[in-house]
Amino acid sequence: MPGLLSSIQRYDMSTGIPKAVWTALYANAARANLVLPHAEKVFGYQKFTPKIVSTEQLCSCFPAQEGPLGKYPLYIIPTVPAQDLTPELLKSSMEALCSALLSESGLMRARVFSVFSVEKVTEAFVREWEEVAKINRIEEPYYSAIFSVCTASTLVRQQRPPRPSGDVVLEPRLAVEQDVDQVALLCRDFAATSPPFTLTDEKAREEARLLIANRQLWVLEMQKRNGNPEIATIVAVTRKSEGVAAITKVYTPEKWRGNRGAERLVRHVCIELLEKYKQIVLYVGVDNCAKVVYDHVGFQGLSEGSSSERWLEMGFDENKVELGHW
Repeated sequence: MPGLLSSIQRYDMSTGIPKAVWTALYANAARANLVLPHAEKVFGYQKFTPKIVSTEQLCSCFPAQEGPLGKYPLYIIPTVPAQDLTPELLKSSMEALCSALLSESGLMRARVFSVFSVEKVTEAFVREWEEVAKINRIEEPYYSAIFSVCTASTLVRQQRPPRPSGDVVLEPRLAVEQDVDQVALLCRDFAATSPPFTLTDEKAREEARLLIANRQLWVLEMQKRNGNPEIATIVAVTRKSEGVAAITKVYTPEKWRGNRGAERLVRHVCIELLEKYKQIVLYVGVDNCAKVVYDHVGFQGLSEGSSSERWLEMGFDENKVELGHW
């Protein structure tokens, strides 16, 4: 096992990212999809400017920039197998990381409003951050999720027939500008399922416009007998890195649930994405019934009894931090 004296290195535009760090991230490209798109844009001289922090055992990314709807959480990306993340290793690494964050020029403690990583890493960071930053955790996790991957070899291309109904299902398609009003409502309602990261009507409309303008949103329309077509399901893909794309939003309003619309649209999006990317990743809540949908499409580790990688987002006292959005 490597020595437990963890050192922290900070990389930015002035230093560049060393080859060893890129190698570690790309060797864990599916996990690292949370941070690789930002890193790739930064060093392609785009407007994003995250600060990349690495240790010998863990790579973590602290995106210091503010995204379109708010600042991002602290993402910590392990680059070793989960079984190698021993309590001793996690303690030494989190002590070093927390110390580095607190000594970062211009970083206020209130900036760390939440942390997202594999369960044991999140728990280790939260214990250390509570102690050194003197900001308590919120006991109820913001998000407890399963990390899942779909590839060309696991994709289930066979479309299950829709359940019998009088509804007409139209072809999946990319969203267009004329969809903004409907999409904005669905973005708002989707965010309402994940407090405290909710959206006002204005912010939801802003998000809808961005997703559509960037060609990051697919829709499936349905139509009641003698009715007008309505958007019944949306799927967003907002993180794309070398070889990996992430499905980041899937939502069907209650009116249209039970028609297998989400399964149809997710499958369609995966088929399109797998023409260019090797892996499609997503996170799904451990208690979310959508696990069945993704399992039918070909995402792995979601069926009953399957082994899966658990991720956890923990937040900190909302009276002492500045909430962001992701």
